[in-house]
Amino acid sequence: MPFQVRVSRNPEFVLVEVSGQASMAELAALIVTMSEQTKTAGDKRAVVNLLGVVGTLSFTDHFQIGHHVSRQMRHLEKLASVVPPDKITRTSEKVATSMGMNLRVFTRLEEALAWIVE
Repeated sequence: MPFQVRVSRNPEFVLVEVSGQASMAELAALIVTMSEQTKTAGDKRAVVNLLGVVGTLSFTDHFQIGHHVSRQMRHLEKLASVVPPDKITRTSEKVATSMGMNLRVFTRLEEALAWIVE
C-alpha cells in the first residue's frame, strides 16, 4: 500500500490522516510539509492519525521524529499523534516534550480529539 496523506481543516485544529507503508524519510518529509502548511494556514493545533500506517520504526527513528517535530512544529500550541497500541513507545513524545513541544501520543483517535480541543 503506498504512503498517503489526507488533510482536513476544522475550526479548532487540522487533522492529518496518514496510511500505507511509511519510511523514516517519508515521515521526515511529512513533518517538514506539515510545518510549512500549518504555518501558512495559521493552524495552532494538529492531530496526526497514524493508525493506517504499515511498518515498524526503530528506537532511533522514534527519537529523530520527536526531535524533528520539536524543531519544525514549535509554532503549534498542541500536537497529538495517534498510533496503534502495539506501536506505542512514547519515545517521540518524551523527546519532543523535553524540548518544549506540547506533543502527546494516543492509541485512540477519540482521546486525541478530546485532548486537542481542551
